[in-house]
Amino acid sequence: MNFTEIETKVIAEIEALAASKISDLDAEIFKSGLLDSLNILNIIVFIENEFGLKINPFDINLETLGSINRICDFIKSKKVA
Repeated sequence: MNFTEIETKVIAEIEALAASKISDLDAEIFKSGLLDSLNILNIIVFIENEFGLKINPFDINLETLGSINRICDFIKSKKVA
C-alpha cells in the first residue's frame, strides 16, 4: 500500500469522526478541538483493523497521532518495519 492510499483512508476516517472536511493535513486534530480524547480509541482501532498493525501503547501520543500527516507517517513507518 502506498502513501497516497494510506492518506486517503486516514483522511476519510478522520473526516467521518470529526463530521467535517479537513483541508490542512498538518492541523492538530486534538489540540484544535476537531477531535476529542475519546476519538483516539477509534483511531487506534481503525489503524489496527485497516492496516493490520498492532499499536504499542507507548506509541500513542500527539507526536505520532496528532495530525493526519503524522498518523500517515506513523502507519507507513510501522508497515515498513
